[in-house]
Amino acid sequence: MAAQYRNDRAYVAKREALKRQARKTGAPCHLCGKPFDYELDWKHPMAFTADHIDAVGNGGSMTGALKPAHRSCNSRRGKKALEGIKALQAPKTSRKW
Repeated sequence: MAAQYRNDRAYVAKREALKRQARKTGAPCHLCGKPFDYELDWKHPMAFTADHIDAVGNGGSMTGALKPAHRSCNSRRGKKALEGIKALQAPKTSRKW
């Protein structure tokens, strides 16, 4: 099996597509629910990153399913499974639309 790298073309294309989609829809971090500031430097703790749903450290693929996350949230999650983390749920509203 070939080694997988963060700068692999397929992964970079998928990550950039996710970033464009998140910016367009205003999607928040899927781990904490807070919005992104897309002007931040990539090294900033609250910068946008693509979180691998199946962690690469647990055998997941670099080009597998991705969700938007802050750098610090993604780092804190590490290779823990999402089942072990309180996932963001849609907020309940008091009105019936």
